[in-house]
Amino acid sequence: MPGLEIKTIYNAIPENEEMKSYIDLKDIKIESREDLVKTCQIFRNPKFETFRIIYMRDNSIVNYESVTSRLPNSCNIFRVKSKTPYLKNQRGFEDISRRMYRLGANGYYLQHNHPSGNARVSIEDIRITNKICKNIKGFRGHIIVDHGTYAWIEKDMREDKLIVKNNVKIEGLPDIDSPQLIRDNSLIQKRISSRNDLARLMYDIKHSTHYSSLILTSADSSIRLFQEIPNTFINMSYRQIGGYIKNRCIDTGSTRAFLTTTDKPFFERAKELVNLGYASDCLAYTVTNEKATIIEGADKNFVDQNIFKCIEDTDRKRKLEIKDKEI
Repeated sequence: MPGLEIKTIYNAIPENEEMKSYIDLKDIKIESREDLVKTCQIFRNPKFETFRIIYMRDNSIVNYESVTSRLPNSCNIFRVKSKTPYLKNQRGFEDISRRMYRLGANGYYLQHNHPSGNARVSIEDIRITNKICKNIKGFRGHIIVDHGTYAWIEKDMREDKLIVKNNVKIEGLPDIDSPQLIRDNSLIQKRISSRNDLARLMYDIKHSTHYSSLILTSADSSIRLFQEIPNTFINMSYRQIGGYIKNRCIDTGSTRAFLTTTDKPFFERAKELVNLGYASDCLAYTVTNEKATIIEGADKNFVDQNIFKCIEDTDRKRKLEIKDKEI
């Protein structure tokens, strides 16, 4: 039907202008880990992951710099495109050492955030921390913040190894999460961990047969965005649809995308979006008086895939195919 528009039913993370503004931390005193924890709470961001180096002169911050891929669950600081390679090789470490010299810094902290809300140190976090502290003198610790806890990595100088503390609760921190970020309480606690979860959600949220649904979730399966999309939306090119889904994932800090529908033509094209990696799974269903019944899912079992990794793999495969044709 003409004139139908995409409707946002639920958005856990509305736009926040404060996230876009520059934050000046110069001359702030960091005399304890607690001071660092409180200061770094301004970097909590439920949308995307950002890695930072905070330069210190004694107990004062003299500057900091940030690197982000603007993706919800990754920040590849070793492959950032810029005029000066940033931690890309030994030259990148030397650039940071020279920057410390120019700033008069005699130490630094590392900081990044986990948009998923799980402040637990990953193997990659340990690998990166170890690489940086071995190549750049002055390492004082690496803090990982989420939305109410933090993780901490420090160096044991006696045994020359890293010590990790996970999910440390932040005492006395104002609750700035759910009341400000969530508009619709009905979906706060819902998680999408299976096709049955999708079906139950569709039973609770009934809409016109002219619409299908796009559901985005974070890495821990909690719903970040629920949109009603016209069935005609699926008639765009796969790349256009995939681009729309990817951008909404970036906007909301999501890593998984699910499409549900009662429309057969929509479902057939949705399956191809899953195969291309633009969606994590799709579901055709019907609703009766008592429940929502699953008719069919994607060709695979419940996929639950990270669309950013899948899109990257798909683009790499496409480039290789083009190169093969050229040869």
